[in-house]
Amino acid sequence: MTDSTQAAGTAPAGLINTAINIFVSPSEAFTELQQRPSKLFPLALILLCNAAVMFWYFNIVDFEWFIDDTLAGANIDAGDMEAAREQMASMSQSTFKIFGILGSVFGILFISVLQAGYLSLTSALSGSGQKFGNWFSLVLWTGLPFLLSIIGIAVNILLSPNGQLSTYDLDPLTLANLGMQSSNGSVTSIFNTISLPMIWGIALTLMGYRQWLDCSLIKAATVVLAPYLLILSVWAYFALT
Repeated sequence: MTDSTQAAGTAPAGLINTAINIFVSPSEAFTELQQRPSKLFPLALILLCNAAVMFWYFNIVDFEWFIDDTLAGANIDAGDMEAAREQMASMSQSTFKIFGILGSVFGILFISVLQAGYLSLTSALSGSGQKFGNWFSLVLWTGLPFLLSIIGIAVNILLSPNGQLSTYDLDPLTLANLGMQSSNGSVTSIFNTISLPMIWGIALTLMGYRQWLDCSLIKAATVVLAPYLLILSVWAYFALT
């Protein structure tokens, strides 16, 4: 009996077991997702948890302090600072809350669809039978390590009862908050964007791609990492020139 025949005959693992396997036994999770590419559970889990911490953050943040802190981290000329502050202050805290929640939700959705579309295209060029729905499922499930960042954000909010918590300090698992700093503001923004859960998720996607297409590690790494390396290279170029 072939491996594919064995895989086709496996019983459903269940959503909770699949979520656990993403962390402790990724290959089993990938086998399950190849047969049953579920999407709603990981999507709802990530979006709802992320929306909840954003709602919490903008509820407790010291709004005046938040405006000053945001402007301090922006590249705004001193002459334009007061005008920028007045513009931000003209919007209510509830407005920022809505923007924060919707921005994070649509941002996650957009990036996930983009990743799935890219993987679907590259696999189609390789002659794989995996469709967009399979890749969308894989991208969503391999995004579950992001829940660790959400837990870290919740802990940071709890530890900041005065509401003076910068958006840059929200996620304790970013490279910047783990100690990687630079005198170059653009490089620091890169460190603020990249986090350990993000790296973990990319590694899981690479593993899933390799398993589904039964290809070499080099090929899987080239395909999966290419967009990230391209974006990082362009970002670093403008940051350092």
